[in-house]
Amino acid sequence: MSNILDKIFTDKQKELAGTKNSLPLPALKQRIGDQAPVRDVFKALNEGKQSKIIAEIKRRTPFKGELRENFNASEIARDYAKHGAATLSILTESNYFGSHIGILEEVRPIAPIPLLRKDFISDEYQVYESRAYGADLFLLIATWLDQNQLTDLLLLGKELGLPALVETHNEWDMEKAFEAKASLIGINNRDLTNGKTDLNIARRLIPMALQEPGNTLVCESGISGREEIEEFEKLGAHAFLIGESLMTSDDIPEKLKVLLGNVDS
Repeated sequence: MSNILDKIFTDKQKELAGTKNSLPLPALKQRIGDQAPVRDVFKALNEGKQSKIIAEIKRRTPFKGELRENFNASEIARDYAKHGAATLSILTESNYFGSHIGILEEVRPIAPIPLLRKDFISDEYQVYESRAYGADLFLLIATWLDQNQLTDLLLLGKELGLPALVETHNEWDMEKAFEAKASLIGINNRDLTNGKTDLNIARRLIPMALQEPGNTLVCESGISGREEIEEFEKLGAHAFLIGESLMTSDDIPEKLKVLLGNVDS
């Protein structure tokens, strides 16, 4: 029986057929010429001494439903950018996360920092689409992609000046990321087949990721407090992708301040 990750990817591929009909690839490529230069995510995640947070804009999840009442992507983006986020992660999947790719265009003028398109990408069209709608980097989920797919999509992104965050969940995924020559590697503490989080995944995989020098490591999911950020920074993580603890907060600026360690003594 297929798991939720398989179902999301399968439904995404069905949806993609209609998307390609409504906006064919030549027209999509034409849109790329109208886009501003790509913002440098490696600079954003590696310069300066402050902790680096990739703050996520996510309306809902298939595991927890709606995360925030009166959801307003532009207001959230403004708060994130103003209060210290280094990069934004923007869910653009519609069927399970209640979003759409147009949010990238809405947010880009508001937040002058790199934008990660977080979606279930398995087709070259989606890489072009990411660039055409204003993303500065895109997500590739190593668990679901085979080695050739992962390598080819990563290379296409590089051709377009668009890095990929290669998301890993276990040692086999990490080997795939190494083989594909990924330089931005995510370690996701959430099992995407059932939604459960386990911070021991990062504790186990960060030392393995550091065996390849020069990588930028992003710790994803399950991070809710400053203590966890400090622990994983000591292990070698460079940045933290944080969604639910921010999206469910009553006061996003204050929560971001706490996570960054900017609380007044």
